[in-house]
Amino acid sequence: MAKTTHPSRSGGTIAPRKKPLQVPLMYAFRDAFRARDARREIDERTADDARVLNDRGALRRRGASEEQLKANLDIDLGHLANTVNLASATPLDDFDRVRKSVLNFGLNDLSHLTYEKLTGMDLAGDLRRALLDHEPRLIGATIHVVLNEGYDETRQRVSLQVKAEMACRPVDVPLEFVAEIDVGSGEVSVSKTALHR
Repeated sequence: MAKTTHPSRSGGTIAPRKKPLQVPLMYAFRDAFRARDARREIDERTADDARVLNDRGALRRRGASEEQLKANLDIDLGHLANTVNLASATPLDDFDRVRKSVLNFGLNDLSHLTYEKLTGMDLAGDLRRALLDHEPRLIGATIHVVLNEGYDETRQRVSLQVKAEMACRPVDVPLEFVAEIDVGSGEVSVSKTALHR
């Protein structure tokens, strides 16, 4: 039976992996917050000067699993998708650097739009630009966003399919998720990221 492989940003393929992956900085902060040990010294010593490894210090050495990294990314994607950017209130055409900065974090305001207006917009392009500008874990050249055909009239939702690779060491993680826009409220829900095969 052939092993499943995945495309990589280098143009080759990524073989299945069991090794832990590099831990992003925000993951370490969230982990320390959950453990309530952010103020503890990492380099603790016993009375006889032997080094004690606490969980936070050990996290960097043991790495993280794909599931942990994707769960962490899901949190940030949800925040990005449900934050209204500055460009929704102030034209930023003459301020390219501001448009790409954290001052413009989020998506265009979708709360006042109807389905007809939504379908006339470049929703896929807007989401891709927001991911490129504000989600550095995703490799820009691998981000593909497609507006799904069909409108769910019962639930009043429009959905976008996103495929990308998350930059990791030793190998990148291919993933995909769906961003669903509630036309009535403008709220965006992001499905849990899954491994893209």
